[in-house]
Amino acid sequence: MKHEILFGVPLFRYHLDPSEIKEIAEKKFKDSDGLPLNETPGGWDCNINTDFDISRQNLYTHYYDDIMKQFSDDVGLSGGKAMIHESWLNFYKGGMNQEEHDHLPSFYSGIHYVKFSDHEPVHLLNPLFQMYNMIYSSGVRGCKDEDALAAHPFSKQYCCPEVKEGDIIIFPSFIRHRVNVVNSNDTRISVAFNINTIEGSTRRVFNPN
Repeated sequence: MKHEILFGVPLFRYHLDPSEIKEIAEKKFKDSDGLPLNETPGGWDCNINTDFDISRQNLYTHYYDDIMKQFSDDVGLSGGKAMIHESWLNFYKGGMNQEEHDHLPSFYSGIHYVKFSDHEPVHLLNPLFQMYNMIYSSGVRGCKDEDALAAHPFSKQYCCPEVKEGDIIIFPSFIRHRVNVVNSNDTRISVAFNINTIEGSTRRVFNPN
């Protein structure tokens, strides 16, 4: 018996020395005395220190110019390039978390692990899980069978990409994700960014090989 994956969700991986951004971030966090850098943005339901409303106007974007050039090629763009249109710092102390959310209507979204040691990585929600859960848990068309849901090889709810400090992951913005409660005394710092505008680009077929 053979099987193949018809519809995959791409995850792009890169690495960038976080030293310079970490220095800026730790100074910003120290200057704020560990307090929230701004009020939790509207619609956020979490416990987090962030400069989202202050810095999303591309204060950190230039650090990723080379990454965006590589990503543009990897994702299959020609005649232009992917561009980060907003970026911000997130700080998580012990006990902090971020609720499940997505970054629509952006194109792709990324996370740069600026300070990361004994922390959990982001949890990415499997988009197929929502469909399988609706069918087998809710009984759509008489298919209620929670044992079938649990046994289905493609119904895993979350994926946690293995990462280390300095790693960058980029994924489609429709993928819902969350940060579990941090159980560490060491502050977890990341830069989050959204990729949207692709000027002068035409889309060519993406070849994962």
